[in-house]
Amino acid sequence: MELYQLKTFIEVAQTGNLTEAAAQLNISQPAASAHLKALEKEVGFSLFHRTSKGMILTEKGSHLLLEAQQIDSRIESFYRKAAELQVKSAEPIRIGLNTDSKLLRVNELIGHISAHLPQVELHFINTKSEDFIQDLNDSKISAGYYYGCAAMPSVYSVKLRSFRMVVVYPKSWDVPGEGVSLEYFAQKPWIWTTQGCPFYRQSIDYFTHQGMIPQRIMYVDDESLIGDLVQEEVGCSLLAEPAALRFAGENSVQLWTGLDLHIHLYFGYPKEKRNDPVLLQIGSIVNRIWKEIL
Repeated sequence: MELYQLKTFIEVAQTGNLTEAAAQLNISQPAASAHLKALEKEVGFSLFHRTSKGMILTEKGSHLLLEAQQIDSRIESFYRKAAELQVKSAEPIRIGLNTDSKLLRVNELIGHISAHLPQVELHFINTKSEDFIQDLNDSKISAGYYYGCAAMPSVYSVKLRSFRMVVVYPKSWDVPGEGVSLEYFAQKPWIWTTQGCPFYRQSIDYFTHQGMIPQRIMYVDDESLIGDLVQEEVGCSLLAEPAALRFAGENSVQLWTGLDLHIHLYFGYPKEKRNDPVLLQIGSIVNRIWKEIL
């Protein structure tokens, strides 16, 4: 019996969905299925009923889930103690923030780390999703948050949330209330992120699929600046819904939510440091914070 098999068992039990559990564990769906089959073979009975609605624990599986969770908790305690011992001589942990700290729940992260890893010296650094890999390679950051449409091969990632993308536009625009479509906005001037940004790649693919590309585009690499420019009536833009709602809440822009487009938020650190006790514990804390709001 392997620890990764227990983790897969716990995640599938919590999500009730093999594909979703695999995504949370940063492994493929076939790998997650293989973990379960190997564990079921070892214990000698089925852990789940496999139904059209998802994975449902068997009675025996329910009993073993409690044992698995206790083992997982003890392992986390082990790594937490290892992290406490290691951090006494460790360098500061530099965490990259790719968007608003409130959206990323940084206050909660600080609280949990203060409680469980009081010796850790945290540094928070503003970063961009497009520079995430380079910032890790250059040791500018130890870990951080980034937007993307898929996990990065060299990064151990935890998918935190999928956000809907919305159009933000100036309050002065006389947008028709009924029947407005993307074609209406495509005729307007646009403020897009720079070409290396995940927002740009997904946006251009979406517009191309719809058979349209805005002709008047300027490129900006800062989310706050995009909000300011929209407010100043320079043009419209695409933002993740939480950021868009923040600007709308400040009474500076209006929103159109007619897009079927999403962006994923991840927390990650180098895969080569996947078993680093401090990073492992911080990653676990981040994951728990975001699971609490699901």
